[in-house]
Amino acid sequence: MNKYLIKREIEGASQIPSEKLDEIGQGSESVLIAMRSEGKKIEQEHSYIAGNNVFCVYNAENEALIKEHAERSGGVATEITEISTVIKHN
Repeated sequence: MNKYLIKREIEGASQIPSEKLDEIGQGSESVLIAMRSEGKKIEQEHSYIAGNNVFCVYNAENEALIKEHAERSGGVATEITEISTVIKHN
């Protein structure tokens, strides 16, 4: 699978209450589970909230699956970038 960084522009993202974020995350995960049950290779690693953006790291077979997930979950995928290299610092 390839690794992708998804930027989701959401006005006031950093002000969304944690309960609402949990609810959004559960809805997103239920779509991921459904997609995997259809044989599609996609999973979420983690997300970061910064200002008016949510940045998510996903593993997926291709970019089309990232777009499909955004559409099916009712979310946005403002920008999708394939990650070519991960650098880990000690």
